[in-house]
Amino acid sequence: MSKKFKFLAFVFVCLILLVFLYLGFSVNSNAVANQNDNIPQKQIKMFSQVLNIVQSNYVDKVPTSKLIIDSIKGMISSLDPHSEFLTPQEYKGMQTTMKGHFGGIGIVIDKKDDFLTVVSPLPNTPAYKAGIKSNDVILKINNISTFRMNLEKAVKLMRGKPGTYIKLTIARKGVPTPLIFNIKRAIIHIKNIDSKLYGDIGYIRIIQFKDHTASELKKALSKLEKEHIKGLILDLRNNPGGLLDQASKVSNMFINEGAIVSIRGRNKDNDEIIYAKDQPIFKKPVAVLINSGTASAAEIVTGCLKDHNRAVVIGQRSFGKGNVQDVIPMQDGYALILTVAKYYTPNGFSIQAEGIVPNIEIKKKNEDNFVLRESDLLHHLTSKKAILQKPQEILIDSSTKEHKHLKNEFIFKEAIKVLNEEIKKCPQSAKMCYSKLKN
Repeated sequence: MSKKFKFLAFVFVCLILLVFLYLGFSVNSNAVANQNDNIPQKQIKMFSQVLNIVQSNYVDKVPTSKLIIDSIKGMISSLDPHSEFLTPQEYKGMQTTMKGHFGGIGIVIDKKDDFLTVVSPLPNTPAYKAGIKSNDVILKINNISTFRMNLEKAVKLMRGKPGTYIKLTIARKGVPTPLIFNIKRAIIHIKNIDSKLYGDIGYIRIIQFKDHTASELKKALSKLEKEHIKGLILDLRNNPGGLLDQASKVSNMFINEGAIVSIRGRNKDNDEIIYAKDQPIFKKPVAVLINSGTASAAEIVTGCLKDHNRAVVIGQRSFGKGNVQDVIPMQDGYALILTVAKYYTPNGFSIQAEGIVPNIEIKKKNEDNFVLRESDLLHHLTSKKAILQKPQEILIDSSTKEHKHLKNEFIFKEAIKVLNEEIKKCPQSAKMCYSKLKN
């Protein structure tokens, strides 16, 4: 390699790194921040030297642009599990997912111990119908090992033309041999809300927090209110989260004043407390169901209602994804997803890596504790002075089989019991008196 080319390569790398060092410390979509840190010249020089060695000596020729893009990806992914540098194709894929319809099998995945692990299958999707379960470990996708596979590649492999098949090799706790699933891809129209009526108790499951979740919830509540319900079960189990503004609007439907969530980051100018600003539309007793798959925006709603003594929370400790990402569009279709802050409940409890602890914890008899949470992820962030709360009551679910119908589930029966107790204490529908929570 000529000296002239080496010099140009060095200048190019320096420019690239300076740009991303600058952007990496930003905390908003405009990526505008003044930094006075010294540029690490020695490390930049070392990067240039490694790049030159790879270009000159690696067994196969690799385009310089690919080496640099992959280097940036490595830098960002080493920060935490949720910060990412996206190629144009990956950025388009993310935007498609946010719109709520795409060709795939319908599962939420993350990484644990270098293997892909299912956080939750989305209801009524091919994966759900095939029998994929939370905490299943995906060993292979179409005979391709997933060991140390990044999430972007896994998502790309699982998505495809509707009607085509994908083969998943699954390891499941308690099953001695791998399970093989041949799943037919379909257009995934992700539903936000599902509602039912059980006597005088309304049931609403929020599947995710995407565009229109709040408006759909408002319609579902209005429909149930016409049936003269006396209480509500709000099911947030296996809800992977979504949009902050939708979580805030949903929370505001149940409280009339006070903080919903606070956001605290490195740049104090961007700290924010989101308050309830509208009158609540539902004032009757509420029970919230959660589990280890309840994450992000779903944890914000749970933490808000719990701290305001507005609901009895029942289930298992939630996932613990309590950090905020900014999506920063960049030139040529690239994008940077950067963690810029952490979420805190109205009472100041950190959600990050801690999760929301239910008022009533449901433990399965002979539970194997094999669950995936934020604290299991590589490079997960922690919170200073975090306090892990304790449940007020622990109940044991001794059932050994899975129930096909919700009304037969132990947690559902407990929620009905709790709501009936609250209804007796609060004969006036608009009166909130959660004595169980105020002890």
